[in-house]
Amino acid sequence: MLHTLFRRLIDGFEQPWNPGENINGYHINRLVGKGSYGTTYSVIDHSSGKEAILKRIRPYKKLFSNHVQYVQNEINALQTLSHPRFPSVYTTGEYRKIPYFVMEKMHGQTFEELIFKEGITYSEGESLKLGVQLVILVQWIHENGYVHRDLRIPNILLDHGTLQIVDFGLACEMNATSETGPGKHKDYMRDKSKKSDFYAIGHFLLFLLYSSYEPTMKKERSWEEELTIHHDTRMVIRRLLQIDSGFTDAEEILEELSRVIDTRQER
Repeated sequence: MLHTLFRRLIDGFEQPWNPGENINGYHINRLVGKGSYGTTYSVIDHSSGKEAILKRIRPYKKLFSNHVQYVQNEINALQTLSHPRFPSVYTTGEYRKIPYFVMEKMHGQTFEELIFKEGITYSEGESLKLGVQLVILVQWIHENGYVHRDLRIPNILLDHGTLQIVDFGLACEMNATSETGPGKHKDYMRDKSKKSDFYAIGHFLLFLLYSSYEPTMKKERSWEEELTIHHDTRMVIRRLLQIDSGFTDAEEILEELSRVIDTRQER
């Protein structure tokens, strides 16, 4: 109840930018979505006619924090990481005293869309190979000193078999050591060390594996009881989720996933 009221208060406080509105040479096309700190719009570049994504700070953030820093942090992350499978930053600015930036429109579909809207399913083998792609991208992020911290299926895209990652709004520079103790999902997801992204990779694999799962009983069970997967696949996921001893770096995960893929193919 309180959460709903707070959400309505926030939405009422925020004045939308409307379709057709001109933001320094970019025309608002449509609202894409609202996150914890940013609102994203599809925009059209007036000079080229190409679609891009504009992200602005949510005005209520001005009341609680250094709102400009939220935008600058994401810009810094994207410019530092500079990868063809992450959005490029085109320009930054301020409109109606609200900071924003414009970035590349990635043309893949999110795994949220693929699994829940289109009903696409992934076999264990396909899931592991997609996991390899994701780990390679995460390795690049970590090697450049960052942690993404929001590797959920709405932020991971597939474009003709190639993975892309978007929404670096929670990305931050990596801490050498973990800030949180074991146990809570929300702690792992927001940790500023590698374990945050490794934990998210484990959940990404579970989403893919569950896409082809058909329940055989009404009682809900744990993923280890419900999913019929190779023992080694299960062990990798347990380590990613910090149930067993975790991985030290992305290279170790890649080696283990490659071994599991080879083992399954030999059967």
